[in-house]
Amino acid sequence: MGAGRFQRGGLAGAVGGGLVSEQTLRAERGRAAAVPDSFYEPPPAVEFPEGGGAPVVRFTGEDGRECVFRFEELPLPGLHRDFAHALGVRIGPGGGRRTQRAASSQWQTVKRFLLLLDQLAEPPRRVEELRVRHLERYLVARRQTCEEKSARRNLQDLLRIVRVLPGQERLEGAVADYAGQPGHGVDAQQVGRPGYSDREFQVVMAAARSDVAAIRDRIMAGERLLGRFLDNDASLSMAEREQGARLAAMAATGRVQVDYRGLAVGEYPAACYAQARQLFVTDPDLAPLLIYAAGLSGRNPETLKELPAEHRVLEGRAVALTLTKRRRGKSNARTSVHWSVDTERELRTMGGFYLLLHRLMARSRAFSGTGSVWSIWAGNGRGRVLHAATGGHIGPFDAELARKLKLGAWAGRHGLVGDDGKPLEMLVTRIKKTVEVRTAKQVGGHLPSVRLTNTADTSFTHYLRADPFVAEWAADVLTEAITDAEENARAVVVRLGGEPAAAVPERVREQAAAGALDTLASACTDIEHAPGGGRCGQSFLACFGCPNALVLERHLPALLALAEALREDLQRRDVAQWAARYGATWQILTRDILPRFSPAQRAAAQQRQPRLMLDLLEGPIQWS
Repeated sequence: MGAGRFQRGGLAGAVGGGLVSEQTLRAERGRAAAVPDSFYEPPPAVEFPEGGGAPVVRFTGEDGRECVFRFEELPLPGLHRDFAHALGVRIGPGGGRRTQRAASSQWQTVKRFLLLLDQLAEPPRRVEELRVRHLERYLVARRQTCEEKSARRNLQDLLRIVRVLPGQERLEGAVADYAGQPGHGVDAQQVGRPGYSDREFQVVMAAARSDVAAIRDRIMAGERLLGRFLDNDASLSMAEREQGARLAAMAATGRVQVDYRGLAVGEYPAACYAQARQLFVTDPDLAPLLIYAAGLSGRNPETLKELPAEHRVLEGRAVALTLTKRRRGKSNARTSVHWSVDTERELRTMGGFYLLLHRLMARSRAFSGTGSVWSIWAGNGRGRVLHAATGGHIGPFDAELARKLKLGAWAGRHGLVGDDGKPLEMLVTRIKKTVEVRTAKQVGGHLPSVRLTNTADTSFTHYLRADPFVAEWAADVLTEAITDAEENARAVVVRLGGEPAAAVPERVREQAAAGALDTLASACTDIEHAPGGGRCGQSFLACFGCPNALVLERHLPALLALAEALREDLQRRDVAQWAARYGATWQILTRDILPRFSPAQRAAAQQRQPRLMLDLLEGPIQWS
């Protein structure tokens, strides 16, 4: 609902007749929201001056951020009214672009398109003169300054604006068809940059952590000196007392107090800046603080930039606060989180780090009046003029989220280098993706467990699927799984006669694996000591019930050949006679031995099985 003023009577009636101020009235459980007495119409998003001037589009986002787009700076005035209306639809209360950054992007699309049309020899003067070639020309122009998928996304934005131009019947049929057809940029997905490798992430976090610790120690040192001055510490030197007095004035008024004696005029800004850093967070501090917050929390940069100052500490073990994530849509734009707190190591957990941020920027926040946890002193340069009433203190992301943090310069100061040997490209979005990837690895790729700030589908589609480090890790995991499976399969060891295979000495097992102890279709672990005593003189059939017999994978071809020979013999012999002679051997072979091996192992052994004669299993024939 746009800005409006309710009448006092309407407010009182909405709460049962009580006199309640406009500032304190709010909808609660069991209580209806206040509504005006008469018809309410929000102010229009598009303003058309009565004198016939260029239209103005005003935007107020759901987060309270505002901006104004003036068509007077654009050419082709005959198109202004229609495109202003379309822009108002796209960024208005019912449109799909409800943040300041998104609205500005839509404005840039309109601006670029009209400037491009103005460069043509015969530009269109009205929307009726728009042609498909004009839209295609826009795509070609965007390709000259950005990559293909970015250019197609720009075309996507333009087509969405064209589809809401007023009076669609005035458009040429081919233009309307082109704007509605898929494949011209609509639903074009842009593949983002991958996350950082483990080494890159570690060096980034180490650099950010060192800066965060330095910021903390710097401000705490200023606070200690201020405290000693206010306590009239007799041990303070004259210089410390003068500095303490300046800090006390800064703490009381928010305005930086500097001793300019002995300084050249050109040195004044640096001295003012150095003095402010004793008690306040400043603009260059935002880069390491935001990077470290992203590495700890795994949250998107826009969510971190809107961290609220309001929170609850739960038994000193966790901090609870409400986060904003607008990509989830209007109904799910806010979510409550609970971050653990480590009181001894505040840089270890996100809860402890959040409380540190809250403490470091508390003084500045008292002067800036922001509801965000982020508040800095920006008194030098432009901020000194624009924010004179607050002493230069501002919520850096209150006016817009797209504040320049100079992340590249920060990475350059620390000499951060990528795995390719080039200067590391520093993006907070890549840190978010890296945390998502590392979480996926830690839980073995189980997507429901990976889900931290997104659904499992979103995590896979936008963070994991195209990431090269995930692909490499998954390939390693798959290779290890296959190797383990093969090793486990080859580790099949069957000790016959009911004895455990683990009791076989390792030295004997190695000899069996090498074939030094082979009999006809198994290995004998102790031929000199048969179960009946002395050296074994039994037939090979007796091996299948002997505790000295050991079966390994190398025996599988012979075992399969034995099974085949027994089947063939059954076709030639009486069943009762065959069962009396080979029944026990068949049972052990088919139920206790062969099922231990995988189908793949049996299939491979089938290709190289020898031809066995059952006479060999009976032992030597005694001729008389």
